[in-house]
This record gives sequence, C-alpha cells and structure tokens, in this order.
Amino acid sequence: MRIRLEPGEHVVVRTRPHPRRLLVPFCLALLILAGAGYGLGWFSRSQLPLGWEQWGPATVTVFLLLMLLFLFRVFLRPLLRWAGTRYILTSRRLIRRAGITRRSEREVRLTGIFQIIIEQALVERLTGGGTLFVDLGRDRILSFREVPQVHTFKEYMVAAISDLPLTAMFDGVDMEAEPVDGVEDEAWNRSGDERQQRHGWN
Repeated sequence: MRIRLEPGEHVVVRTRPHPRRLLVPFCLALLILAGAGYGLGWFSRSQLPLGWEQWGPATVTVFLLLMLLFLFRVFLRPLLRWAGTRYILTSRRLIRRAGITRRSEREVRLTGIFQIIIEQALVERLTGGGTLFVDLGRDRILSFREVPQVHTFKEYMVAAISDLPLTAMFDGVDMEAEPVDGVEDEAWNRSGDERQQRHGWN
C-alpha cells in the first residue's frame, strides 16, 4: 500500500533492511536442502533394510514435509519478514512498515527528533549497515535496526530536518524576529508618549 503524503511532502528514501540478516538463514537453507537430497538418495536405494519397502512411500512423504517445514521456518519466514519491512524517509516523517498479512507501522515526525545516534557492530561496519536510534526526548528512544548505508541515511535525515521551515519546529507557531537595535526603544517611547497624551499626564 502506498504511503499517503501530506500536501508539500515528498519521499526522500525508501529502502528495506540490510540483506545481511538473510545470510544465516540462507546458509541453513543450503544445509537443509543438502540433507533433503541425501535423505531422498538414501530412501531411493535399490537395497533397503528389511521392512522398509512397505513404509518407504509414507516415510519419504513425511521426510519431505519435515524438510519443507524446516525450510519455511528457517529461511522463508525470515525472507518474507525482510521483504515486508520498509524504511521510508519523507521530507517530514520517518516511517517503518513491517508485515505482509498483518502490518504494523511506526511513524516519527522529524520535528520531534532531538538526536540521531548510530550503532554498528564490526560486521555491520564492514557491510555499511547499522542500527539507527532516534532520540525524541524524555527518555523516549526508538530504534531502527539493520538500516542499509546507515551513515548516508542519517545524512538524508539531517538534510530533511534542515530543510524544514522554522515554524514547523515550533508546532506551527510563528516566531517573531528579534527587533533591530534602537527600534524597540523607539516604539516603546512612542507608545509612552501616546499614553501620556491620552491620560493627560503632560
């Protein structure tokens, strides 16, 4: 489902988590497929132990079902979880969407971000990924894990925050500009003269 953008809002970055998280499930899937191939080769031998002939088809069916179940649990489920996760940075928000059948969404306004923190393990530094922590103040910290090219992503966030209008940083309240030296005193003296004339203080 496409994200609904506010008037004047545009998407800066749309990405998935770093695919490094699929490395271990992929290796386990290869081991499962290798074990399944070996098992099918063993059951298809011409000389099987006594009593295996009549149970052979049922045993092969159960064996294949178990291998498929392991394959789904070890590899397909992490793959679907990875494919269903999105990190979306717009000119006003940071959004994390997760799930395919059951979707969850987390949204952070860029105007509420106090600090952006990056944490990387050794392997993450080698692959460019990392965890992005967003400090919202009052001990509220949200984490976005396995962000690809996390330093570049942070630069995009900082640039998007810098491009926000000044009024957006104060909940839409227009901030008055500081008066030029001498203008404030002149206005105050003028208003004081008007008060004196109105009340007859002269």
